[in-house]
Amino acid sequence: MPRLPIPSDTEAFTEETRAAVRHILETRKSMPPPSSYLTYGGQAGARLSDLVEHLRYHTSLSDAESELAICTAARAANADFIWGAHVRLGLQAGTRKEAIHIVDTYGPLDGLTADEALIIRFGRELLEAPQVSDETFAAVRERYGENGLLELTATMSVYIMNAAILRVMDHRAAPDARHLTPR
Repeated sequence: MPRLPIPSDTEAFTEETRAAVRHILETRKSMPPPSSYLTYGGQAGARLSDLVEHLRYHTSLSDAESELAICTAARAANADFIWGAHVRLGLQAGTRKEAIHIVDTYGPLDGLTADEALIIRFGRELLEAPQVSDETFAAVRERYGENGLLELTATMSVYIMNAAILRVMDHRAAPDARHLTPR
């Protein structure tokens, strides 16, 4: 059970929270965690929701690339709730099962497409290593340009923040959800 209830547009919550709830419902038609929890901070929740929406649907990355990046971040954060949702969305968007399996199991990047391997390598370095190597930085910049490099960085980073919010709220994936392979 989460530590706090997901806010709603009722008098049980402050007007600032309710305004953020209304904004998310108007722009996304649903109140997905963790943006829903961040509405306790008023506009922070609305702005996080807008940022996530932009990074998922309005960048130079394909949907499959974005979802692979999100899955890579979910794996790094050990975030089952995000993992289960975005594996499903990734498969729908065309992310290959083989790439998802490699992310989940920390497998070698052999046998993946060049783009899949690059996204996963970049994510592993960005989120789990002391730094991104010059070689990986140059490869991502060459493949995706400066714009794509920063979009990929922001996409992965915002999902690390999302995982932190979910961890604080103790918001867990359903028992029957697709869970990460234990490390």
